[in-house]
Amino acid sequence: MRKLALQIGLGLLILIPGGVIFEKIGQRRDLRRYPQIGKSVDIGGRTLNLYCSGEGARTVIFQTFGHASGYSWIGIQPEVAKFTRACWYDRAGYGWSEPGPMPATYQSVASDLHALLQAAALPPPYVLVGANAAALHIRLYNSLYPDEVGGAVLVNALDVEGPEAAVPDSTKGPWDRHFGSIAPRIRGTACLAFPAMAGVGLLRVAGLFQKGPRGTPAIGFPAEQQAKLDELSDNATAARGGEGCDREEGMEEVRNAGNFGNRPLVLIFSPDRRMGAAWNEAQINEVQPRLTKLSSRGRLVSVEGVTPEAIVTAIRDVMAALENPAR
Repeated sequence: MRKLALQIGLGLLILIPGGVIFEKIGQRRDLRRYPQIGKSVDIGGRTLNLYCSGEGARTVIFQTFGHASGYSWIGIQPEVAKFTRACWYDRAGYGWSEPGPMPATYQSVASDLHALLQAAALPPPYVLVGANAAALHIRLYNSLYPDEVGGAVLVNALDVEGPEAAVPDSTKGPWDRHFGSIAPRIRGTACLAFPAMAGVGLLRVAGLFQKGPRGTPAIGFPAEQQAKLDELSDNATAARGGEGCDREEGMEEVRNAGNFGNRPLVLIFSPDRRMGAAWNEAQINEVQPRLTKLSSRGRLVSVEGVTPEAIVTAIRDVMAALENPAR
């Protein structure tokens, strides 16, 4: 027994350094394969990637969620940059940003963004733009840093209140589908192990046996660049970047986040056939109208298919409302 333990120990002494070297080589290879778009901004011992273009008195900040790099906004950001400063960034662990402490939380996303904007010397107030679960990040940011938020545009925003906000079982992720009510505990345990696994190259090795990265949804994204977006959003580093590890606590934080007051808020909603008729009806009749009431100047725009033009128009509307507070 002692001999077996000794052999295992010696094996680990050999494998772990080799795994660390393998991981470092893989990270350098990733950087060579996809040269950085943006700049690395130090937020206190680690860096986040930020890309801005355009000029204007207001700054539009594009927010992401799930396993998406900020690069997913590259199809829309240039259009906004034609009339004001427009920026996207990579959350910790995604794209060209370094990983942050684990577990990642909704609050850590908000505090990271706050630190990034301060370090980059981008003055508030900001117009925050996000789709789906990014709406939850934006609501929490607004709660923590209300003086920095001028207004927001939320696209197909998710909510955390009421049974009608729940997604159908058929569209849930693999954790929830396979583990049901105990999924949060299993997911949390796995997330705690991710940093160590990534550091010794295990996640990168596991990736060698996958068909490829998951597809990353994006609005108005150039089809010829989709493979690049998928790789930036779902790789060995990004595997430990998501906020799903502590999702339940994050959703509770959003429930207590309050509202936008009189800050202009535009919600864009388009029915999603994958979600089923009942879910879409609940969104149209309950969820989206409820979210619109988060601001005394909230407005809901219903469309058949979200387009870049619809988002750009909504951003223009919010900025016009900021210039005319009486509206």
